[in-house]
Amino acid sequence: MKKADEIIQNLKARYHTFRIILINNERALKILNGIDLKLKMKSPSLRDIIDQSEELLSICYELVDGLNRLSYNRYLKLYKLHEILKDTINKTLPDVSQESLDGPHCLFFDEITPDTKKMVGSKAGSLSDLIKINMPVPNGFIITIDACKHFLRENDIETPIRQSLRKLETDESFLNNLDDITGNIKKMIVSGKLTDELGNALKTAYNHLAGPDNSPISVRSSASAEDQISHSFAGQFKTVLNVVSFDGLVDAFKEVLASNFNTGSIIYRLHAGLPVTDFNMAVLCQIIVKARTAGVLFTVDPASPKSDRMLLSAVAGLGSLAVGGEVPADMYHPLRSGKETQIPSEIAEKSFKEVCSPEGGIHREDVLPEQRNLPLLSENEIHSLTGLGLMIESLSGKPQDIEWAITEEGVLYILQSRPFQFAGKKSAVQESIRGKLLIQGGALSSSGRSIGKVKIIHSSSDINNFETDPIIAVLHQSLVEVARFMQNISGIVVDKGNPADHLSNVAREFGVPMLTRTENATHILNNDQWVIIDADQGIIFPAHEEALKTLQTKKAFAPSVKKLQDNKYADFPESERLYNLIVHLNLTDAYGSAFSIMECRSVHDLIRYIHEMAVLTMFEAGDEITEEAGFYIHRLEENINFHFLIIDMGGGLVPDLHTMKISTSDILSTPLLALWNGATTPGLRWNVSPPAMSLQGLFGRSITDASGPRPVGNSSYAIIAKDYLNLNARIDFHFTLVDTVCGRNSRDNYIRFRFKGGGTAMVQRERRTMLIAEILKAYDFFTDCKGDLVTGTIAEMSQSATEERLVMLGRLLGFCRLMDAMMYNDETPIIIAQAFLDGNYSLEGLPVQL
Repeated sequence: MKKADEIIQNLKARYHTFRIILINNERALKILNGIDLKLKMKSPSLRDIIDQSEELLSICYELVDGLNRLSYNRYLKLYKLHEILKDTINKTLPDVSQESLDGPHCLFFDEITPDTKKMVGSKAGSLSDLIKINMPVPNGFIITIDACKHFLRENDIETPIRQSLRKLETDESFLNNLDDITGNIKKMIVSGKLTDELGNALKTAYNHLAGPDNSPISVRSSASAEDQISHSFAGQFKTVLNVVSFDGLVDAFKEVLASNFNTGSIIYRLHAGLPVTDFNMAVLCQIIVKARTAGVLFTVDPASPKSDRMLLSAVAGLGSLAVGGEVPADMYHPLRSGKETQIPSEIAEKSFKEVCSPEGGIHREDVLPEQRNLPLLSENEIHSLTGLGLMIESLSGKPQDIEWAITEEGVLYILQSRPFQFAGKKSAVQESIRGKLLIQGGALSSSGRSIGKVKIIHSSSDINNFETDPIIAVLHQSLVEVARFMQNISGIVVDKGNPADHLSNVAREFGVPMLTRTENATHILNNDQWVIIDADQGIIFPAHEEALKTLQTKKAFAPSVKKLQDNKYADFPESERLYNLIVHLNLTDAYGSAFSIMECRSVHDLIRYIHEMAVLTMFEAGDEITEEAGFYIHRLEENINFHFLIIDMGGGLVPDLHTMKISTSDILSTPLLALWNGATTPGLRWNVSPPAMSLQGLFGRSITDASGPRPVGNSSYAIIAKDYLNLNARIDFHFTLVDTVCGRNSRDNYIRFRFKGGGTAMVQRERRTMLIAEILKAYDFFTDCKGDLVTGTIAEMSQSATEERLVMLGRLLGFCRLMDAMMYNDETPIIIAQAFLDGNYSLEGLPVQL
């Protein structure tokens, strides 16, 4: 009796340790999410990062200690790993706290990340988004906002500008002298000198962009407040075209920067209610497009937004005349959807055009007489423009004002794209842009917007079979295993999950838009359906048909995602190192050979590894005590051939039970009652006789640990509590494991199910594995099949949804008993799985031998 007391108390201690591990795992992930967000801020609070890192390391020590208490010190190496991570992180944090550097002076488009995007202004930021989806945008670099501020500060211009402009905010009488004020500001800027640091950065970037052929460039503004739907600043800032030397670039840089403070832009800010002392301007430098024709495309006709037409203008030569409105332009009115035999148009008479001068700058020249009344655009060029326009609009979610150019060789380029306001009801235009919403709601896990083809993921084989098209991965639950294929994923949608889970962290790291808690996306969206996800708005809608045609013909796929490293944390030099030590996840495949202590290189790895091992350890927790703790063991007496011992950790049975045999009325455990409710469904195969064959060799290995054999004689058992069940059962020729929490808090609820073995040839056992996997997937489990072992997991469901699936598992255990003997061919698993889902548990009317 004393030994039994010791054994059962030890098991209870291990159970409570396991539950504490689950609680600490949730705490750790929340803190990890907070550190992730702070490390990606432009100017994070270093004190917060230090405090949260210390708290996270403390919780991780509790996790390490808990797993070793749970497993009888099987994972002692984790103490050393935790110590190494702690020392390395602590050595990094003091170094980081002393650093404070400006951001980079120049960024090329492919160097812009979600974190540095704020440094390049709206125009350049929008173009970088287009480049990520392979839109035809001229190559270029940006002289960043920090670089422009650096120039003003080093020339002692910043303070005089602020003093001059603040007078306008407090005394309108100074508007009478506005031209003088802005003229003086321009003189100060134009006469300013580049520091060696800034000059070298510009020289390096210019030489790289212009190349050995000294390709001419354009220099334009890219202010933070520019190109917004509520204030575009259209035409307010300076543009310098056809710059052919570095000295020309320096002059153009100063001209464009000075235009941030010209009379027109200052008055515009005052009228728009914006601060006049706005220094957030970057300067955009791109290879110039020597255009045959150029113009503007409005994806919704501003004058008639309900007409289902666009408005397209075109002028000969460079587009400077198109946006200036100085000359008449060809006007086209193509349909937004579908094609028509003749596009309504008004062809203007073209007398002159602007072109690039060999020595730099631009000049005007006459249009040839025979070309003056010819249309500038062919039908194919119009369709190409409208297709690209719809694509850009779909990804933006707003009507677009797009500047474009076509070369003499017929190559189309997008020069600028910005949202615009229109006259008309917003709802009508929004419906025209995005069509009917498929999904609305959910929690933002990773910001962004992208297009892709739906891939609903039920199993590891679904992940391994990703195509080359950009994939919107749709899951019932958040599974970090999909991170291994992030290069193919343009968006992630999860019915359950939360912004602090593993996959959300990885999605933010890769810059992949992600929505969680959509509840039923796996049942609303269809495989191979092309959709657009707008994670910030919490919506998913169909990709526009015409935009999709452009996507397929131009191969302008959604972002080819790659891990961002260079300049990821410009204002925080050591933050990437901290990110890799704390947040980055290397253990993305729990079923792979690399899932080991040796691969734990971050705190995130440590958290994930401990959680996985804790669950597996609980699968084995009762093996050692079922023969020793008889006084505390109970047996459920019912009329089905499914027998197991019950060990109560507290709250799972009515109090003061002193008999071994109990009935369902004695059970208080919610998950056990649900499982048993399913197992006792009429028509199951509990009383079917097993085939006459030897058991020898069928149970040589444990399904939780290939190195630890489980003796055949060990009894089946269930460790229970009020909201917990750990069932480890041997039924005829196979093993079954069920580990679940089923309570009121959906964040804590999960089910992990394993099934292995059989009494027939391997091919038949594998077919039964296919049968079980099909049924599990129908109930939103994520499945993994290896030989005759099938694993199913599901998490973060309501109590009722968890109970529903436990009822199903109870039925499944009776339904699949000895079923491997019926697996005659590869079609049988699908047929029988459908019978189960239809409630035909006796397989009545099916062409199979019972």
